[in-house]
Amino acid sequence: MGCVKEPDFDQVIEESVEVSEFADFDFTTVTSTQINLTFKDAQGTPLKGIKIQLIDPLTDQVLITGFTNEDGVLNQKIALANHLTELVMEAQYIGIPNSISIPIISNTLTLNYNGSIDPSQVIDNTLSEANTSSVGYAAAGTTFSNSTPTIVYMGGYNSAGVPNYLESERDIVSASILEYINASLPESLPVPDYHPTYLANGKKTTLDLVETADVWLTFVHEGAGWRNAIGFYTYPTNTPPQSLNDVQQINVAFPNLSFAGSGGGLITGDKVNIGRFEPGISIGLVLLADGWDGNKSEDYHHVVFADKNLNPETDDNLKQHNVLLWDEENELFLLGFEDVRRDDIPFKCDQDFNDAILFVSSNPVKAISTTNVSPIDKPGVLDTDGDGINDTLDEYPNDGTKAYDSYYPSSTTYGTFAFEDNWPNMGDYDFNDLVVDYQFKHIMNANNNVVEMAPKFVVRAAGAGYRNGFGFSIDLIASDILNTEGNVLNTGIIKTNANGTEANQRKAVFIVSDNVHDLFATSGFINTRNEESHAEPSIVSMTIKFNSPKAIENLGTVPYNPFIIISQNRGREAHLPGYAPTDLVDESFFGTADDNSDPSRGDYYKSKTSLPWGINLPESFVYPEESVDIRKGHLRFSDWAKSSGYSYMDWYRSIDGYREVGKLYTKGSE
Repeated sequence: MGCVKEPDFDQVIEESVEVSEFADFDFTTVTSTQINLTFKDAQGTPLKGIKIQLIDPLTDQVLITGFTNEDGVLNQKIALANHLTELVMEAQYIGIPNSISIPIISNTLTLNYNGSIDPSQVIDNTLSEANTSSVGYAAAGTTFSNSTPTIVYMGGYNSAGVPNYLESERDIVSASILEYINASLPESLPVPDYHPTYLANGKKTTLDLVETADVWLTFVHEGAGWRNAIGFYTYPTNTPPQSLNDVQQINVAFPNLSFAGSGGGLITGDKVNIGRFEPGISIGLVLLADGWDGNKSEDYHHVVFADKNLNPETDDNLKQHNVLLWDEENELFLLGFEDVRRDDIPFKCDQDFNDAILFVSSNPVKAISTTNVSPIDKPGVLDTDGDGINDTLDEYPNDGTKAYDSYYPSSTTYGTFAFEDNWPNMGDYDFNDLVVDYQFKHIMNANNNVVEMAPKFVVRAAGAGYRNGFGFSIDLIASDILNTEGNVLNTGIIKTNANGTEANQRKAVFIVSDNVHDLFATSGFINTRNEESHAEPSIVSMTIKFNSPKAIENLGTVPYNPFIIISQNRGREAHLPGYAPTDLVDESFFGTADDNSDPSRGDYYKSKTSLPWGINLPESFVYPEESVDIRKGHLRFSDWAKSSGYSYMDWYRSIDGYREVGKLYTKGSE
């Protein structure tokens, strides 16, 4: 294991570059980013218990999961890939647009929602006609002749389909009302399973007038891929329509029931007066599926009616397309529509009945009959464990100490730690002496505190003659840990406390394996030469339980502080550049050979030319073959380092011109 000469970092740079030009570069591919999300209604009342997911728009992977607290706030710090410039927020909450794009500015991602959102931030998820017809949907829809029924618009509208007869003041859709709605018609949860009583025979789905009254429709939410139109028809209560021929006219109230920025121009609370009606008249709401074509609402795929016998399904159990609920506290009717045919298999109707959500109000309030109308659900009814999280959103509905899982980098992907093991000497710079993929699972409670960790490590390569160990530390103290399970310790060089943390450490230090070669039962190089047989990576799954819930920021920033233990010498540990060692490091190594660490400055693990012994990648890394300099396989690595990280931030990704595949270890991915 002789010392290999440190690469001449400047030799691949065309112009002369002094070491000082990147002397302060930390070779990090991620940046700690502060997440600041605040949700309030238009009156400033916090919206609590909203499940938030922040998604990488390039990969569609969920990077952050959390719930808003009592103040309607979700604050968190996370290490995000440097090349990301925005994240997409999905709030599984009626009243907030489904997808909102949030830019990352100065390492901060901020959103302040106060009953509405900047339309330019809303992601337009509307489906094109080509997309819908490609699954044969147009052929499945109900169509009408040109004269039956007649389409009548209540007035003019703008190019986005927003009526010019909206009331001058929006309705206040309060935090309280939204809590009721989300308890009753949660996103993506089928009503037949969660609220079958809403669809029971005899339940009213139309509005029956018992007094003369003015009636209003108020837009609350749309969760549809289509740009639907909403209208209504009327008839004498005692003679409901028996067939489509009995519906002579549909009055279009909202030509395009779509959020501003999401295919339309509506904002929660937009309201129209649909007229004055006499007692003995019933009003049936109508949804014209994908009716808005950018100009009018008549080129629909099909129409669904409040009178379910008029709807196109042949199965009577699938004919109902709207639910009508009475909110006694707020003196409002809640009306929710399912826009997709419920017997449609190719399009997979989700049957959550919240593709269009509206309020119906009247003056006088009691002018519309509440007989046989289902009551709206109160918040907390579906909260079995009483932790404040609706069972439909709670991943642990029967355990009040847990609410959901949060993953880093995501639930389906891994990041990578890659190390050189010759510290304090430089090695061959192939970064394959130890290659470990990682995924950190945090089990969270309803207050967004961590109660348990379940990290998973996939040891992929060991291109080393040394017998190396691997571990990581977090910022909690050792006594904060209840117990640790799953790590692999065989050599006797690691002493542990009763709770499984490493002994004689102030911080909580976890040794995953004291000799990674033991995981493969071999003494040779592992998965670094394409011409040799490939060994299946070894997986180490750990469980770390805390004595009490901890704020996630108190653990440090994921993926924490990983390190390699070199050649069974416990004091010879190498970390990522700039990361502090553990209490058991042998400080006599610092400042020797090629190492330029200076404990007095808190500056660790960089060579005299500022090069590192370890790197962290936010995705699974395709590492170099044995003895191949990383720059020869990853062609943009030098450009990235030369720019101090401002160019080619995604140098490690599979992009044309970024890789020399023949220089990389690819056998395991064949």
